Amino acid sequence: MWRRVRYVLLLVGLMAIATCPAAWRDFRRSQRADEAHEVLRYLATLVRAEIVARDGRLPQQPVGPTPPIGRCCEQGGQCVVEPSLWADPGWRALKFSLDDPHRYSYEYQPVDGGNAAILRATGDLDCDGIYGVVELRLDLDPDGHVREHWSSTQPLE
Repeated sequence: MWRRVRYVLLLVGLMAIATCPAAWRDFRRSQRADEAHEVLRYLATLVRAEIVARDGRLPQQPVGPTPPIGRCCEQGGQCVVEPSLWADPGWRALKFSLDDPHRYSYEYQPVDGGNAAILRATGDLDCDGIYGVVELRLDLDPDGHVREHWSSTQPLE
């Protein structure tokens, strides 16, 4: 009986060792992907504040992608902080900048004649040339309420 238990424990241990690196990579990749949602949520808060400041209108100036798509992989997978990139009038109007290293390029696009906006994060988390995109669409309804619609394409890339 003890032999069987040892054999099963050894087998379970070997399986755990074999799967740990893959599980760790997946965990790290999903943690990195959380950046896009967190930053887009923050950016949506800034856009909402601008809607209030502009008497119920969305900002109309498109901006981004900032930094240029692919720049993060050129810098080892993580973009260094470059305050000059966030000095664009569009980002200044939203009072938005990133002050920490990041893995995504961000953009703001007004659509539907200014009644909606798309906040987009584009990144290549493993620098394999395949980009993941996370989008948050903000729709301004006639009552002045903002509706959020999230979508993503290959978010763990």
